[in-house]
Amino acid sequence: MPKVSIIIPTYNREEFIKDTIDSVLNQTYKDFEIIVVDDGSTDNTKSYLEKYNSKIKLIEQKNSERAVARNNGVKHSSGEYIAFVDSDDIWKEDKLKIQVEVLDNYKDVILTYGTCLRINKNGKTIKPAKRQREGYSGNVFDKLLLRNFVVSATPVLRHAIFNQTEGFKTKYVPYEDWEFWIRLSKLGKFYFIKDPLAFYRLHETQSVQLVKAEKIEEVTTALLLDSFNLQPISNALKNKSLGIANLRFCYWYLLANKPKIAKEKLDYAIKLNSGFALDPRWHGLNLTCRFPGLKNLLNLESLH
Repeated sequence: MPKVSIIIPTYNREEFIKDTIDSVLNQTYKDFEIIVVDDGSTDNTKSYLEKYNSKIKLIEQKNSERAVARNNGVKHSSGEYIAFVDSDDIWKEDKLKIQVEVLDNYKDVILTYGTCLRINKNGKTIKPAKRQREGYSGNVFDKLLLRNFVVSATPVLRHAIFNQTEGFKTKYVPYEDWEFWIRLSKLGKFYFIKDPLAFYRLHETQSVQLVKAEKIEEVTTALLLDSFNLQPISNALKNKSLGIANLRFCYWYLLANKPKIAKEKLDYAIKLNSGFALDPRWHGLNLTCRFPGLKNLLNLESLH
C-alpha cells in the first residue's frame, strides 16, 4: 500500500500533462501511486498517458466534470494520504516530502497546503499572485467563507477524513474545490506551509477562464448560502462573505463587458458591508464601472 495516492483529473491536456506527471515522478519522496482520471478527452491526452505504462494507473470515464473525476480517482486509491493536482500544474521536487512530514507529525491536522507560484502557458515564471501566497492554519472555516485560499495544486489530506465527506460536488463547478474545503474544514485543522510547493499555470483554456459571469454568480451564491447552514455564524460574517462575493461578481461582469450589471453588484456589496468604503478594491471597481475602458488596467488579484 502506497503512503500517498496522487489524483490527477485531466481533460484535453495533451499540451501540459507530461510536465505535470514528470514533476510528480521527480519527487524526492517516492512512496506514492499516481492515478490519472481521463475525463473523456477528445485530443491526444490518452496517447501521452499510455507512454507512462506501469508508472501510472489510468482510469477512463465519459466527460463528467472534474469533481466526478477527483471522486473517481479517490475511489480507486489506496494511500493513507490523498494529494490532488490538476493536469496543467507542476510540483516542486520536495513538495510531498514536506507535506507528508507535517501529516505524520501533527495528528490533529487533516489537510496541509501551501504557497503556489505562477507560470504562463510556456512554463515561464510570472509575477506571483498575493492570494496564492497567503493562507491560514488551524480552524479555518470562517476564513474560507471569505475566499478560497487553498490552491488546487497543493493540498494533501488524510484519506480517512475524505471518506467522512460526500466528496466533491458537481453542483458547485467550477468552485467545487472551494466548497469541499469549506465542508472539510469542519472536520479538523488545516496546516499552511509558507514555502512554495507548486507552480500554478495560467492559460486561456483553464476551466475558470471559460465560465460566464452569470454562472460564477449562481454557483458562488449557492455555495455560500449552503455553507452558512453548516454551523451557526454571525450576520456580520454572512454579510462580509456575500459582500466580497459581489465584489468578485462586479469584476467578472466588467470582464464580460457588462458594466451596468457590474455596478449593481458593486452597489450591493457596499450595502452588505459598508467597510468597503475604505477598501481600495471597491474604489478601483467603481472607477472601472464608470469608465469601462479602464478594465484592461484592472489589477485586483484578490478578486480573481
